[in-house]
Amino acid sequence: MCPTPTPPQAALLSPSTSSTDQANEAIRVFLRARAGRALCPAERAEYGRLLGVYTRALRGEMEKAA
Repeated sequence: MCPTPTPPQAALLSPSTSSTDQANEAIRVFLRARAGRALCPAERAEYGRLLGVYTRALRGEMEKAA
C-alpha cells in the first residue's frame, strides 16, 4: 500500500543554482524520503516526472553550451 503521497518538494537552493542542479536535488530529496522501500505506482509516476524535468534541464544546458 502506498503511503499518503507528499507534494513535490522544491529544492531549496539559491536562485543562481542551475535548473539541472535544482532538478537533481528535487530527485534526491524525493528518494531520500522513501529510502529503504519500493516506490508505489503514484511515487514511480512522480519519480518519472522528476526525471523528465531533470532531462529537459540537462538538454537545455547542453544546447546553451554548444
